[in-house]
Amino acid sequence: MTAADRTGARAARTAFWCSFAYGAMKLDWALGGAVLARQTPLPPAARAQLLERAGNTVTEHRLSVALAVVGMAAALHLRGRFGPHGGVRRAVLLAGAWAGCAFMVARAVGLLGYGFTGDLWLLAGRGSVPPAHLDLARTLACWDLLLWSPYWLLFGLSWGLAARQYARRPAPTPRTPS
Repeated sequence: MTAADRTGARAARTAFWCSFAYGAMKLDWALGGAVLARQTPLPPAARAQLLERAGNTVTEHRLSVALAVVGMAAALHLRGRFGPHGGVRRAVLLAGAWAGCAFMVARAVGLLGYGFTGDLWLLAGRGSVPPAHLDLARTLACWDLLLWSPYWLLFGLSWGLAARQYARRPAPTPRTPS
């Protein structure tokens, strides 16, 4: 196994465990738990729905659990646990991994409203937050800066690195009947 293969395997393993952790947290929320729910940076209305379990939040948590299981399976495939894949499966796997990478890194950096840049902007006093929500917004920005954004960055970069290493592996050659 080359150094690049080991790096890809480590990245896929990290993506697997990040998917597992996210799915476990969402399963806890779906079953009525509150692990890190109060520390989740959301707009006030969405935060109230999360904490009160109102609307479709339980259904959304269950869907997130299913998505996490799909992510765990994809990470195992990227690691090469199930042998080489044909063209379509390979393309779908790579497209999903790259899309996950782009979304998660964009979330971590702040292109989707939350992330390092938005947190730093708010903590520097530049963000526009209603005075009634300012203390909560600062607290959540600290949580996001120290926990959520690094998590999403690690998760996203893991997908990207695992996908890059997987894409560099040679695709299987089609079998011809003899």
